[in-house]
Amino acid sequence: MALQPDEVIDKIRAYSKDANGLRDDLMELDATDTEARLAQTVKELRARVAEQQFALETLRAQSSVTLESAAYASSDSREKLRQLFVVKDAYKSLTPIASFLPQQGSVLPALLAARTLQQNTEGTKAAIASTQGEITKTNTILRREEANLNDAQLLAQAMENRTERLRVQQEDRSQKTPAQLAQELIAAKRAQKDSYDAATQTLGEAMNDFINDYLAAMIAAEELGGPVVGDMLNVEDNTLAAGFTKQGKAKSTKKPVSDKVRQRRIDHIWGNKSSIEDEEEPPTEAEAADAEMRQLIENLFALLIGPGGGKAYYQLDRDSAATRFLVRAKIAQFHPKDAKKLRLIEFGRELDD
Repeated sequence: MALQPDEVIDKIRAYSKDANGLRDDLMELDATDTEARLAQTVKELRARVAEQQFALETLRAQSSVTLESAAYASSDSREKLRQLFVVKDAYKSLTPIASFLPQQGSVLPALLAARTLQQNTEGTKAAIASTQGEITKTNTILRREEANLNDAQLLAQAMENRTERLRVQQEDRSQKTPAQLAQELIAAKRAQKDSYDAATQTLGEAMNDFINDYLAAMIAAEELGGPVVGDMLNVEDNTLAAGFTKQGKAKSTKKPVSDKVRQRRIDHIWGNKSSIEDEEEPPTEAEAADAEMRQLIENLFALLIGPGGGKAYYQLDRDSAATRFLVRAKIAQFHPKDAKKLRLIEFGRELDD
């Protein structure tokens, strides 16, 4: 006869309850057994300690020898011999005594094994940490030595290549006449000069473009009382025409400045030499600063390659923004005792103090 659903559910619940009860009883039995074993082990150890203490006290009471006299051998030969016999008898009496061992089922061996295992684990962890530190240090040294080896190999290869080139050149030179060698040297010097001239022309054009497009306007602004070169990057012509306040700020450009006032100011600062011919239009502030900078650089270069050997100074007409810019940019330097004398810095030697 088939069971009803309610009966099935009741049987499942009863089975689950019985299973949980058996599991709880088993856990209680295990816990109770472990506690009993621990208690028995502690009891055995305490009994053994009490037994050893009692034996020690009995021995002390029966012996007339003090601890200090027993610890050291006597200077008297007969007394020393007697001490040796006593030690011998003690060893003989202890030899047949069986060593104390815990009873079967005691947890003491497990505790001792756990302590030993823990000590070994801690020692292994410490050894691993120390080994990792040594490995890291060794890897660092290895990478440094590999880098040094690579550098040494590169230097050795470069020296070998250089030696081979010199050997080939020497063999080639030994097969040529002095006239041929002289012609080759002249051709090499001419090619080098042409290369230097081309590089000088390229750099000169770049410098002229930089002065014309950027530097001239900033120098003119500083000359007119405005910000130092570099503080105002984009300076317009109308800003230069309007001028600057005493605080160095640009004046308003709403009210235009007359050409006469503007030209008079340019002539006062840069002189009337900026316009060569009367038919030419008067230069602007930026154009006047551009011409002054170019002329100053040309004069300094001419003095550098002149007979003075780069040690002579150029006599300045006045203190200008162009001069101050060259000094701030470490392109030129003043005379140590005269700020009206200037010369270019020769980068092939150390700077003068």
